[in-house]
Amino acid sequence: MLPSSPMSSFLDDVVPEREGSGGLRAYLDVVRRRKLIVIGVTAVAVAVAAALSLHAKPVYRAESKIVVGQGGGLVQPGFANSIQPYTATMSDLISSNIVATNVIDALHLDTSPHTLLSKISTSINPQTAVVDVFVDDHSRVQAVRIDQQVAVVFSKLVADRFGHLDTGSGGSAPLTADVFDPAHALPGRVSPKPKQDIVIAFALGLVLGLIGAFLREHFDRALRTRDDVEAAFGVPVIAQLPFPKRQKDERPVVWEGRGEMAEAFRSLRANLQYLAVQRPLRTILITSAAPEQGKTTVTANLAVTLARSGASVAVVDGDLRRPRLEQTLGRPTGGPGLTTVLVGAADLQSVLHEVPVVADPGGEGGRIALVPSGPLPPNPSELLSSAQMTSVLDRLSAQFDYVLVDSPPVLLVADALELARGTDGMLVVVRGSRSSTDEARELRTTIARLGINLVGAVFTGVEPVGSYGTYGDAEPPAPRARRGRGEPKREPVVSEEV
Repeated sequence: MLPSSPMSSFLDDVVPEREGSGGLRAYLDVVRRRKLIVIGVTAVAVAVAAALSLHAKPVYRAESKIVVGQGGGLVQPGFANSIQPYTATMSDLISSNIVATNVIDALHLDTSPHTLLSKISTSINPQTAVVDVFVDDHSRVQAVRIDQQVAVVFSKLVADRFGHLDTGSGGSAPLTADVFDPAHALPGRVSPKPKQDIVIAFALGLVLGLIGAFLREHFDRALRTRDDVEAAFGVPVIAQLPFPKRQKDERPVVWEGRGEMAEAFRSLRANLQYLAVQRPLRTILITSAAPEQGKTTVTANLAVTLARSGASVAVVDGDLRRPRLEQTLGRPTGGPGLTTVLVGAADLQSVLHEVPVVADPGGEGGRIALVPSGPLPPNPSELLSSAQMTSVLDRLSAQFDYVLVDSPPVLLVADALELARGTDGMLVVVRGSRSSTDEARELRTTIARLGINLVGAVFTGVEPVGSYGTYGDAEPPAPRARRGRGEPKREPVVSEEV
């Protein structure tokens, strides 16, 4: 088996962690999620290359050929194996300071030897005695002049230094460097080459973009897909809710039983009823790992969905720190509530508030009874863990088909864990891109240690997939008319939890 490359090992570390399986499809899913990074980096690379190519001064190249020989001719047959050392030596000597200085003096150039040598380059073929000399310059004419003078100066220096060797017995023939092909300008320009530069920049930008995408995926802990949520929490996603964008203020739940949101909550209701076949789920705690996930919205809309099917539902606002359930259900805030009952200042029946419910077409509507939070106490965890709280849940469970309890986030305070002990199961609400794998890991560890029954996850904030709520209609619904000021909105509206 061939050893894996560092890049493949890196991809294996990234993709399976997020998707649960490797393979080409998993890699393509990463690219799809991070396509903006890939496109952005590639576009920047192409734009920079195009800008540099368009604004760069053109560079032209001149070429000449120098033949290295012995005794006025080519290298003697006996020394044929020395061709490469000769030409390599001559090539290196061309880029010497003495050559540059003589060229500058001969052409009266206003430059330094170092700068001039940066324009000169050489090339050799190991099988020949030819040295190619190139000179690059912004002026085609100047490039030819310099190249021609380099060849002349170098040939003269070789004749002066190596042209008088001893040719007697055992001696070597004198070395020569003759200009065979005079300096001439090559067609076109060396740089810039916009098309070539853009193609190279595109390829380089694409590679950098892909690397950036996989690095972002590796260090990103946000849960963005259903697969991410199920892998992180270890439970199935039993509903995906396309929440609207954040609204400036809280709005009550308005339910008409149509549209994608209505179908999503019907799916949640059906899944809960199916799960209840295996294990009773009459008292359900609805919470989240962190704030702003939508747990209060889910609690209120799920209660409406259950009640519309004919069930009786008690909704308890167990968030004694930041209660929002009354406002979400459109009921007046303030007054006695759960805390009043827990401290013995009121009876449970006296704090129940009926919420109007409209039945599904052809069905018999149920009822919703709201138990508000009441005055905020200084010791919410102690009240929620008391025997009085257990008694309240038992009495509500005996009176209603379902009891839904809205609680604070699990990882912030211990209130939800205290409430979970008196319920049949817990639903965790996860907001797309606002929850992380670290939060999920901590929540799983906590509930596993306490033996809490985590029923499933509700994934909120997903992208709408279409108008499934109108599937099966005889004809498509008529376009909505523009609403006037003060008129109610004619579609399901859910509140955005703070």
